[in-house]
Order: sequence, then structure tokens, then C-alpha cells
Amino acid sequence: MLEAEARSGAFKGTTASRLGVIAGVVCPLHGVDPQAVAEDMTMVLGGRPPFRPETDADPFRVLAALASDTPAAPSPDHGSWLLLATESAAPHGPGADWSAALAAFRRPLLLVAAPQAGWEGQARAYGAMARQGGIPLLGVAGHGEPHAPHFDPAVELGLPWLGCLPAGAAPTAQARQEQLWWLREQLCFRWWRLCRTEQAMGRPMPAKG
Repeated sequence: MLEAEARSGAFKGTTASRLGVIAGVVCPLHGVDPQAVAEDMTMVLGGRPPFRPETDADPFRVLAALASDTPAAPSPDHGSWLLLATESAAPHGPGADWSAALAAFRRPLLLVAAPQAGWEGQARAYGAMARQGGIPLLGVAGHGEPHAPHFDPAVELGLPWLGCLPAGAAPTAQARQEQLWWLREQLCFRWWRLCRTEQAMGRPMPAKG
């Protein structure tokens, strides 16, 4: 089992190709363009775009389909990751909202913040909502550089800071690749930590014939 590998430490040296087993959920916060995040996460995930459900889709049915290998599952062109618009991640009623579904399926959540004033409070609010609701929290990433020079999110945010998606034009192609590499490594490390404490589950692997 992948979770057993993670708890034993075997997963610690993972590469980008293993991100598909994390079955994570990307939640762009207010002010972040979901389509831009989808494109950037496609690069992070090695070319497999996250699946974006319809606005009125049933959260539990979507997650059940993603966890299955049945014909009802999303196209194999998509990976195991899910992209939610900000409003979709908020509660919509007891037993029928994304928060409840993510907690029930133990799908680890990645919050993506915008480079705008007040992003820290928004990230903290969503982080608290995840923790109180029992949703495994991968952490927070920036879409660009969402912090002032005097603010160190890794130290002061109070939530796991994973770095930045390489939004826009990076200074050099090498800098862009370094951003991608760093975020991949941080995502894998955080998932490994969550599995070590049995807070998260990976994507079920197909049964062998």
C-alpha cells in the first residue's frame, strides 16, 4: 500500500511522477483565476490536468468516481487531482457540501493564494475550516508571490507554506523549473507527513489481475 510506504519513510525520496497517487484537491482562494491555476498545476503534475467538476455536481459522487476505475470515472487524460472554485469549497448544507465530502474521503487540500492584500487572513480562515472539518491540509501555495517583503509565510503564516506556482513570466527558464521542482517536493513531503499521522489517503491502486 502507498500509505504504508509513506508511513515507513519509503516515499520520502519521491519524484514528480508519484504526485498522481496523492489524489489532492486544489482550492484557489479569492482573487485567484481557477483556469490559470489549472494550467500551472498541469505543469506541476507532469502534464495531467486536475479534474474540474461542474458547479452543481454532487461532491460525494464526484469523489467516488475519481476513486474508482469504473466507466463512470473521469477521463484518464485527467490525473487524480481535483480543482475546486473558491465558492465550491465552502459549505452548502449538512451532508451535501464539499467540506463534508473532502473530509469523508480524506482528500488532502492545497490552498492557492493570490498576491493581494489580506491573503494571509483568507488563507488562515480556510486552513482553520479544513482542520476543524477534518480535511487533511497539504498547505498553502502562492499564485505568484503573495506576500510583502517583510512577511515570511513559512514562519509567520501558521500554516504549512509550500512555495509558489510559477505564475507569469519567471526571470529565467531555470528559475521556473526550480519553482516547479520545489513545489513538487513540498507537496510530496507534506503528503508523506499526513500519511505518517494517518490523516490522508492516496488514490486506490488498481487490483492486479
